[in-house]
Amino acid sequence: MTRKDSGELKALIYLLDEPDEDLYNQVRDKIIAYGQDVINLLEERWSSDLEEREITRIEDIIDQVLLNKSIDGLNDWIKKEKKDLLEPFLILSAYHDPDFAFEEYKKSVERIIKDVWLEINDELTALEKIKIMNHVFYNVHGFKSINSNSTTISSYLLSNVLRLKRGNHLSLAILYLIVAQNAGLPLFGVNLPHHFILSYMEHGIPENTKENYYESRLLFYINPFNDGVIFKRNEIELYLKQIKLDILPEYFLPIENILIIKRLIREMMVLQKKNNNLKKFAGLKKLLTILD
Repeated sequence: MTRKDSGELKALIYLLDEPDEDLYNQVRDKIIAYGQDVINLLEERWSSDLEEREITRIEDIIDQVLLNKSIDGLNDWIKKEKKDLLEPFLILSAYHDPDFAFEEYKKSVERIIKDVWLEINDELTALEKIKIMNHVFYNVHGFKSINSNSTTISSYLLSNVLRLKRGNHLSLAILYLIVAQNAGLPLFGVNLPHHFILSYMEHGIPENTKENYYESRLLFYINPFNDGVIFKRNEIELYLKQIKLDILPEYFLPIENILIIKRLIREMMVLQKKNNNLKKFAGLKKLLTILD
């Protein structure tokens, strides 16, 4: 941002107490047009002694700037042929955190990926590869699950998972999956109700999914929320019986990464609605429509 632009932006920010709504909306639109550059200046202004109306307006503008950036990011991601999970996970975390250090957290994940990749080779069996993956992820880097009864929005954010080394059933599994896939392991998500697990596919995921392909390609399942424990189909069947759900094929089959991100958004929406944060709820709903 040039010195001239910075001066114009500061002047606009000082007009946020404009009582005329039409004039305020013009100011608001001009500020939002500056994009991410406005956030630091708005936060500085927000820390001053302001009236409630101006505080609310600043928070509204910051939220809209973050949403616009997230919309652009997801629109770019959806067009890519290879839809890696890391990019949308970063985007959704940044939407909830104005100070999100995008590149810093990306590099943190890449370091974990490298640590796993260096230990894995083609001579190892599938079980040996997962044993190494679990050792690096849980023992070397110290990731653990959090109490399922204390799930908050922060537990879904990559920044918190990396900083606190703790994640919920979905955020921890997504990070585990990002690391595994980028290290060359043929793991894929499985949309189990009230839980999220991973599947190890011997030859990767076929283009045309069929109900019985797990019998020929799927070696086993992995539960990242429980230290990467390995299990078989019969344990999923037992779980479904315990929670009184029909045993449907989709509860055993791998899904595409885009469906994982849709689930992440939906779970965030549930919490934002529960917290009565309707602005974030509406924003997440807009992001969800991009993936539909």
